[in-house]
Amino acid sequence: MRAMKMSERSKRVASVLKEKIPPLFQQFLSPNQVGFVTVTEIEVAGDLGIADVYVRSIGGPKDFIKAIQKVGPKMEYEVSQQVQLRRPMKLRFKLDKSAQATGKIRDLLS
Repeated sequence: MRAMKMSERSKRVASVLKEKIPPLFQQFLSPNQVGFVTVTEIEVAGDLGIADVYVRSIGGPKDFIKAIQKVGPKMEYEVSQQVQLRRPMKLRFKLDKSAQATGKIRDLLS
């Protein structure tokens, strides 16, 4: 699922993004649209052009990821204003399926 090998620089940028992105969910989306969203992991490409943002929602609709993707360009703009990089970063929001997989494995072992 997650195969991107990150450099130290990419890891530092991912750490900064993990602080900057969650408040943007509250700024651009209501709890009715997405529920309580958690950023579980961020992977940044070596050229810092793309970040895969893995998210999970509690209490939100099943298609909450569509609402997040819809405001993605606004979030990209805000991130570009807050994180000084040479060029704007493309944010790709993805559903974190690791919790679902863990639950299925737990059920199979029970």
